[in-house]
Amino acid sequence: MRPFLALVLAGFLARFGYQMARSPVLPRFAQDLGATPELIGVIVAASTVTGVAIKLPAGALSDVLGRKRMMLLGCAFFAVPPFLYPFIHSPGALLALRFLHGFATAIFSPVASAFVADLSQRGRGERLGWFAASSDLGSTLGPLLGGLLLFYTASYPVTYLTVGVLGLLPLLIILRLPDEAPRSTGSTLRARAAEFWSGIAEVVWSRAVLVASTLEAALYVGYGAFLGFFPTYARSIGLNDAQIALVMG
Repeated sequence: MRPFLALVLAGFLARFGYQMARSPVLPRFAQDLGATPELIGVIVAASTVTGVAIKLPAGALSDVLGRKRMMLLGCAFFAVPPFLYPFIHSPGALLALRFLHGFATAIFSPVASAFVADLSQRGRGERLGWFAASSDLGSTLGPLLGGLLLFYTASYPVTYLTVGVLGLLPLLIILRLPDEAPRSTGSTLRARAAEFWSGIAEVVWSRAVLVASTLEAALYVGYGAFLGFFPTYARSIGLNDAQIALVMG
């Protein structure tokens, strides 16, 4: 399989499984564990907090260690944490697991996008568009399948084990990508550390990046609130999980 097609498929499957684990399943799971509305909001937001903290250093680290190596690390977080959800029996444990699960997209998303951009100068924008579209398609279908699966099985463990199986697929796909040499030219630990922090500083002090990031953050405030509280509200007015899934999908 060509590297670009492999990345598109991996991005789709990664987002598909990851979003299955979120809304509408996650707020319902947290509510059934006894979480208060405020804590439900924190639980839903936990993985995003991880992303805010980790995405920048993950992208910069891929400049030093190589894209494939970092994507494999991200895929490991898609594959392993979902199998821990059946052992969760308290809101606090669920919150901790959501922080851990958030490392998946925090590492994979920026590095995979950088890998796509690295493939060729020609058609770079088109390739990034296809990759983003495939990820968005997975994000659309994930909540739909998650809600339908919860409705027909009435089982959180079955739903999250399905997420885990889907999470294994991107890992297997990325493993088949050709190996690459580390992007860093420095042979010493100090040289690699200097390159890492240089990459961080270049992004942090970029006005264009700051403006774009602020605008995107503002857009996602309302969307995040919707994801967190619509499922519990919909249940309170009589919608079942299948109907909620259709609305969110």
